[in-house]
Formats: sequence, C-alpha cells, structure tokens
Amino acid sequence: MFRWGFIGEFRADNGSPFGDPSRQALSDLNLHLIALGIRVKLNPPRSPIKNAKVERNQGTTARWADPKTCADYLDLQTKLNQAVEDQRDNYATRTCAGMTRAEKYPQLFCNPKQFHPADFEVSRVFKQLGKGTWERKVSAQGAVTLFTQSYQVGRKHKNTTVTASFCPLNQNWIFKNRKGDILQTSPAKYLLEKFNFSFSTCQ
Repeated sequence: MFRWGFIGEFRADNGSPFGDPSRQALSDLNLHLIALGIRVKLNPPRSPIKNAKVERNQGTTARWADPKTCADYLDLQTKLNQAVEDQRDNYATRTCAGMTRAEKYPQLFCNPKQFHPADFEVSRVFKQLGKGTWERKVSAQGAVTLFTQSYQVGRKHKNTTVTASFCPLNQNWIFKNRKGDILQTSPAKYLLEKFNFSFSTCQ
C-alpha cells in the first residue's frame, strides 16, 4: 500500500493469514487491517468462484514462477516478482483492449490514495467485535478459549456450550448460557495488550 495506495476493501479466502479456517474467530491480521480501516471480505468455504479473477491471476503467477523449479525461497521470490512485473508491464491483454495493465491504468502509479499507518484506530476493532457472537464449549476445568486466550467461566458449567460477545464500551467479554443468562464477564486484556503493541509498531 505504500507503493500503490490505500486499499479500503479486498476479498480473501477464509484461510490463514486473513481468515480463520475454523471460522471460530478473526485472524490477527484481519483485526489489524480492520484497525487501519480496511475491510476484508472473506469468501465462503470452498468457493473460489467468489474471487475468480484473483484465483486465475494466482494460477498464472504460479505457472510463470514455476515454484517447483526454484532453488530456495529467495529464488522463488525473485521469480514471483518477475512474473508480477511481466503481467503488469509487459503482457497485453484482450480485456485491456490490447494494452498492458500498466498502460490501461496509469493512474495507479500516482499512488492516488496515500496509505497512512498512523490512521490505526483500535476502536474500529472493538466496534467490529461487538457485532459478533462466538460459541464455545466449556472445558472440564471450566474454561473456554477465545482469540487464543483462556477465560474462566466456572467448573459448574463444564461441558456446556456458551456464547461470548464483546462489549466495545468496557472492552469486556460477556459469556452467557443458552438461556441468555450472564455467567461471567472478563476484561479482554489480551486484545488490549496486543493492539497497544500493534499501534506502537505502526508509528
């Protein structure tokens, strides 16, 4: 984005690093992008047709770079860079009326919308988390795991299913049983610490 400009939205599959294959949480990278004001639209599982242009582009890049012939990671990166440059600057396409992509879209080289990492706002993450609920099964020790962090719900609720929701105002996780009764409220310390660190690395 420093080179090509800010991207307000893009689509990705539900695998790592943008998604969570288990669909039980949002990935760290996804949350970080949300804080920057970027929306990640995740495809439904096993639905590459939802992002057909990108899938075809990745297939072409893979064929041109030919990873199986690469000596090592650096060799692969060099070939990937060359493949991307060829597709953009040297390969004329019918969809671009016989021009290269660089010729068809010269405005992209002007970086039309500057990317400012200091625009990182953790409140965007809290707002997004506040829209969801997550089901968890309570362990024999009375705990659940949420966004890689363990939270104690209570041994008396072991082996039951609870829902977790996030309160953006207090930055707390609220755990409820199937009836909607509140079982436990826990500060989301892990998220606060994580995003304080993320924000400092953006400066």
